[in-house]
Amino acid sequence: MTQRPSALTVLFFSFMLCLGVVLLLNAFFSYYDYSSALRLAKSKNSEAEVKSRDHKISDIALRKVRFTLNMPEAKEVYVVANFSLWEAHKIKLEKGDNGVFSNLIVLPQGEYKYYFEVDGKPVADPSNTDSVEYNGKTVNLRTVI
Repeated sequence: MTQRPSALTVLFFSFMLCLGVVLLLNAFFSYYDYSSALRLAKSKNSEAEVKSRDHKISDIALRKVRFTLNMPEAKEVYVVANFSLWEAHKIKLEKGDNGVFSNLIVLPQGEYKYYFEVDGKPVADPSNTDSVEYNGKTVNLRTVI
């Protein structure tokens, strides 16, 4: 007789499937934004030398992006962002000897919203003046090109 998986196992695999779908959709929409911008650039300036070729998801360049926050008195700092599903998967920054928290994150090209969570409280990035209001919080914008 076969044993049924536990509810926790089913929940875990359901969550992983949903996460995979969300990441795939994020990659698709990032590609769509990139190809739309390319078409717009071609239509606005027909004399511009824009390479015309078929693009694939694999053509999207990944970039290493460093998030840093100088806050020596803090105990824990996280970056909370739309690329990590906001609160669901905030990314911990490591504290250096000089009191600067940082982490290197690999991201595809695109525009991202983020803020820092310092000891449980939301904090806008003081080194980035590009910000917007999002869900009642001031969040920063970072463009990865």
